[in-house]
Amino acid sequence: MTKYLGFTKQFSLITTSMLASCVLAISPSRAATFASSDGKFALINFSQSASTVSTGTEANALAIGNGGMVAALAESQAFFVQPPLVGFNSSLSQVFGENKDYLGEAISEATLIGLFDVAEKTTFSFDFAGILNLSTSIDEPSVENARASGEISFALFDISKNSILDFFSLAGNLITKGDKDFIAYQKSDNVTLNNPVIQSNFGGKQESATAIVEGSFKSTFEKQTNLALIEVKRNRVRVSTPEPSTYLALLLSSGVIAVALKRKRQLF
Repeated sequence: MTKYLGFTKQFSLITTSMLASCVLAISPSRAATFASSDGKFALINFSQSASTVSTGTEANALAIGNGGMVAALAESQAFFVQPPLVGFNSSLSQVFGENKDYLGEAISEATLIGLFDVAEKTTFSFDFAGILNLSTSIDEPSVENARASGEISFALFDISKNSILDFFSLAGNLITKGDKDFIAYQKSDNVTLNNPVIQSNFGGKQESATAIVEGSFKSTFEKQTNLALIEVKRNRVRVSTPEPSTYLALLLSSGVIAVALKRKRQLF
């Protein structure tokens, strides 16, 4: 587990640092905006194999410049293989803008889906590790805007009863300049976390938030149960100047359950 956690942390920090340096090097004399959201997640040490595994990825970027320069990047990857059963996915969204009159947005998503046939009086368990990184930067608060949000979540479903048994959700949001910044997690009782690390720097023209989680799921099923494990990761960023009159909300309004239900409907 430590190996996966170390890899995700190191890769995220290096990627964010390199791209931020490139943005700042473009033109130090001009105002610039930057927003980044990336997440990585690993599932390992399953107590049994899956009957079916699948993955999904999606990435979309938009860059509109009207007198200014803007660039947007969105990418995602996912794999779920066995034996042994191991799942990993990552998604990255970054945008930057310079000068004036521009809009940039990037959205990336990655999904892992596993189906399990758990026998009666059997304990089903697995371990997980993940990291979520958010950062935003502006130079001119009166006209520039940078926003970043991200969510990493999983849910376990009883397929026959069409019900949610357990869940975990980690979400964060940055708005620069603004006061709706947060990063937090929630979970059900059968999900255990081992000393999660959450760091944040809210306020001012440069903001950031990072969460590193490592934990496990464990539950004993008295009856034979068909389970669906669905993990979803989504990252979204936006920069603009001036502030548009309307915009899509960065924070996922549906939350972990709605996102997982959407994936479940597509699967079944």
